[in-house]
Amino acid sequence: MGQHPTPPPAPLSAQAKKLRNLMFAALGLLVVLNLFIHPHEPHFGLDAYLGFWAVFGLAGALLLGRAAKGLAHTVLGKDEDFYEEGSKDSRGQGVK
Repeated sequence: MGQHPTPPPAPLSAQAKKLRNLMFAALGLLVVLNLFIHPHEPHFGLDAYLGFWAVFGLAGALLLGRAAKGLAHTVLGKDEDFYEEGSKDSRGQGVK
């Protein structure tokens, strides 16, 4: 597959900015609530730390998003002339 330069990302719409800010506010709220609500018995060492689950959720979402994007480019990406190559008959003439 040919390598094409990645275009710069489009600016976020007002609705996307509000949703992003809402998600960060929810993660911040989880960290603040963790000050007052402690797990009874942490299952492993890291989940006893303040804000672990908020950071874990954010990191997991970012990793899954990057993995899905990489997989889509690898598996679903086709060259620009991918469908034109298969449309030739036995004499090498293009089929319409």
